[in-house]
Amino acid sequence: MERNVLEHEPRLALFVPDNDPLLFYNHIARYATTALKPDGRLFFEINPLYVEKMEEMLREYGLHDIEIRNDQFGKQRFISGCKQTRK
Repeated sequence: MERNVLEHEPRLALFVPDNDPLLFYNHIARYATTALKPDGRLFFEINPLYVEKMEEMLREYGLHDIEIRNDQFGKQRFISGCKQTRK
């Protein structure tokens, strides 16, 4: 991790237990299922190592139209999903 990040971000925001690397993402996605309006989108900046797990998690929370985008270096860095339209 870059030095400037380590020096200016709270440790709690940067590190989670090794056995649960998606801890914060999970809580945010769960909250989004009730907070997002129909067709609302949830966006995350992610660690490229967890792209598949993130996609699976978003689907488990009922999000669809999952999009994964690369950063300027070609790494899969961003993911988003859409909440179902009200029926």
